[in-house]
Amino acid sequence: MTAAAETHRPGSTLPLTILVAALTFNMALCFLNTNVMPVNDTMVMGCEVVLVATTLYLGLGRNAAPYLLLAVFLSYAAMLMAMRPLIDPKAVRDFLIPIAFYLLGKSYNDPRLADRAALICGIIVVVFGLFEFLALDLYVSYFNIIKYYVARGTVAPSDVSSQTGALFASGLRPDSRTLLPFLGPHRASSVFLEPISTGNFGAILYIWTLNRKGMSHRWLTMATGLTAIVLSDSRFGANVCIVATVAYFAAPWTPRFVWLAAPFVVLIGLATYGFTSAEVNWQNNLAGRLLWTARLLTSLSPEAVWGLSPEKPFLSDSGYAYSLNQIGLVGVIGFWSLFIFTPENSPRAWRFKVCVAAYICLLMLVSDSVYSIKTAALLWFMTGTSDAHTDPAPAAASQQAAAPAYSAAATG
Repeated sequence: MTAAAETHRPGSTLPLTILVAALTFNMALCFLNTNVMPVNDTMVMGCEVVLVATTLYLGLGRNAAPYLLLAVFLSYAAMLMAMRPLIDPKAVRDFLIPIAFYLLGKSYNDPRLADRAALICGIIVVVFGLFEFLALDLYVSYFNIIKYYVARGTVAPSDVSSQTGALFASGLRPDSRTLLPFLGPHRASSVFLEPISTGNFGAILYIWTLNRKGMSHRWLTMATGLTAIVLSDSRFGANVCIVATVAYFAAPWTPRFVWLAAPFVVLIGLATYGFTSAEVNWQNNLAGRLLWTARLLTSLSPEAVWGLSPEKPFLSDSGYAYSLNQIGLVGVIGFWSLFIFTPENSPRAWRFKVCVAAYICLLMLVSDSVYSIKTAALLWFMTGTSDAHTDPAPAAASQQAAAPAYSAAATG
């Protein structure tokens, strides 16, 4: 048994339960709201608080470094809220999620646990996705999605459209389906209650299985991820799989600085596009989404760029604009640098981190759902597990291939 293996914490039931709960608690609340009792935003936030607090309790351990990280982050958040002035617990919650679940994965340090979590969560997503797809009327009789989002305050009653019925607004594709058009315009929401997260989750499973060649039931887990992408007709998820595959093979030859700079190069490009483009017509395609996120980014005031604006406009369609408005440019640089420069114990872990970095950079072009606990919990648990685990006997070829990037990264 390796030294890393000896540090594995006993018992996998609790972290698995937390990860499944993070995946499904919104669906459980939707069921309650549809069939039992009304819910509200306080109940949603309460569930998230319990999940994040429990995760932090399990993940912190006795090492002083995580406590120092939390102290720095909370102090920075308190400073921003004092300077706005605005009490915004959501900003704290958004960035506590990756910290908490990363620490949980690093604490348990067992890729096999992450493998099981990926497979169990993947099966749950596909089963409910098929249930929705094959028996939609029965599904919405138990899970009235739009009614739940109105109850929790995410959607205004005036924004509810009769065209989508009980589904979320994106539950039907207004134009033709991209993946398997014969399946029709319906996009499965599964346990996420909206199809965008279903596609993102499928991409996360693909990235994990791409980097876990020796895992049990690898092809079954990958199949659940790809099925989730198809059921939700996620063009984004399909494109992420392609880009992540390229990133996986390019990782050994890309220095860490490239990935440190990547989101900020995108930010500069979007800002330049937003300030110089005369295009005003928005369409639901790649060019249209880039135009929209560029417009949102350039709509930020100088105070918002530094996280000092008390205004909270709708920025959910741009993760870059949302991140700046929440924690400012200094906070974004700090968090991204911490992610990129946190050391890994194997070349395989660096490859996984590169794939995750590519996913995040792409996701923030179109959404702020990188902070959604529904998908972020498993992603960051996998990342912490990957960084902490030491491969017992990596292949010589893999060591040689990954040596340039990894050794440079280790010396930081």
